[in-house]
Amino acid sequence: MNTNKRSQKRPWIIAGLLVLALLSTAIAGCKKSTVPGSGNSTTSGTVNSTFVDVGGLLVAPAGVAASYPTEELNMGNDSGDGLPQFLDGIIYTFTYRDRSDGDQDTWTTAWDQATGKKLWSVCTNARTWTDTPLYSSGNHLFYVSSVLTFDTKLNANTASVSIVCLDKATGATIWKNDMFTASPFFFEANSEIAMHISKQNGLADRLYVVGELVAAVPLPDPSATTVPDMTPKTSNPGIYILDGADGKLLGHMDLPALTLSNGSGELLCDGATLYASIPESTEAEYPAQKSSLVAFDLTTNKILWQESIDGEGSNLVKQKDMLVFVRNARSSDPWIDVWQIGNNGAARLWTRKVDATFEIRSFTPFAIDNTHVYLQGSEGELMALDLGTGKEMWNYRFAPTKGSVLDGPNTIKSIDTYPAMTLTTTRDVLYVQDGGGLVAALDPTTGKRLWDKRISNLQIGEKSTSGMFVFQPVDKGFYIITSNGNVNMWK
Repeated sequence: MNTNKRSQKRPWIIAGLLVLALLSTAIAGCKKSTVPGSGNSTTSGTVNSTFVDVGGLLVAPAGVAASYPTEELNMGNDSGDGLPQFLDGIIYTFTYRDRSDGDQDTWTTAWDQATGKKLWSVCTNARTWTDTPLYSSGNHLFYVSSVLTFDTKLNANTASVSIVCLDKATGATIWKNDMFTASPFFFEANSEIAMHISKQNGLADRLYVVGELVAAVPLPDPSATTVPDMTPKTSNPGIYILDGADGKLLGHMDLPALTLSNGSGELLCDGATLYASIPESTEAEYPAQKSSLVAFDLTTNKILWQESIDGEGSNLVKQKDMLVFVRNARSSDPWIDVWQIGNNGAARLWTRKVDATFEIRSFTPFAIDNTHVYLQGSEGELMALDLGTGKEMWNYRFAPTKGSVLDGPNTIKSIDTYPAMTLTTTRDVLYVQDGGGLVAALDPTTGKRLWDKRISNLQIGEKSTSGMFVFQPVDKGFYIITSNGNVNMWK
């Protein structure tokens, strides 16, 4: 199933985060996630989470070369535990455990990818509904932690949001920045973490996150005859900078002219420059009508250039001197934008409306390599577009997905739907997952289908989903972890 899918990233805090419990149900099985690779890494100016730097499997796998269990995973539609992540030879799984106050904590467990040995398990409360719960750098893991509690003085639910660093070998906390401010304000992280990697030691020396201060909103009086304004007050929107070694706050890139729309923001760091897509809006709307695409010099933290775009930009990828992202002008109207980045600014090379009939949460499936953008079209079409011009180079059409769905408590009926693709590029193979349990390998140059393998049959019911899996390419093979926590290595 989908490893690059994007969850609803806008947990806008209304009524003191009461909606958070609803979000965790609505985004079940999301996000992402498993980013191929280890987050915002940099190679020759490229920061591309859709590419895995391995040799692809050119012929159909002979079978399962190794198999082991981890823990039961709920990747269906009745829980927001978060999909497993494969990072630097370790698998991280996420599960809920009950707390004494009736709420739940998120626990993270690390497993050796090759052997299945359990390395450690700790309570993290990592935000698993985001694109990437964990970020890996050297011996460290970084993440945003969010704990929902009830403040009796305010009569409101409030969130304790922290940025945390763990020891990758033991799971021990190295540092934790609570980002705490005076009540009733608390810090809300409105983006994922972007890491700056030191050239001297290869470790993350600075972390960046879009955030703001949000005032908790007291619960309304149940006897009141009118509904009060529940819009929370916010202040200090901007990009917060933390020291990767000790978590201390190093600075703040103020964004006074921008209003974070529905709690959203996108960051991408290529080493010298931090790119940001920030919505501009006076209302809590998604997508915003306008956004700013901004580049910051990381030596001075000053703006290098700033461009205005229609809608919101998401899923930022930098491929050499080109910036690629999905732009949503309306929820049902996404576009692919490719921009040429120069010393004095950026110019749009081309844009193309995405006519896919299926959108995974707010994520439109695409993948990028040195020459092409691979994009899902409508009715099972997969196309390769020239990265520099947008010209269509080839297209391939998949047959409808044949699967089954629970039609009542004891009845299963067959269904035909067009694929909801997940695309992953490697050095020589384009992997396609069709959303129904099939993995296919295509030649990225010609679009020729090399092989396909059905891993599972997806079943979607009223209360749960079975047959989902997370896919991770390795050199000349791939790993699959299924809903029951079993891991298979295909060679």
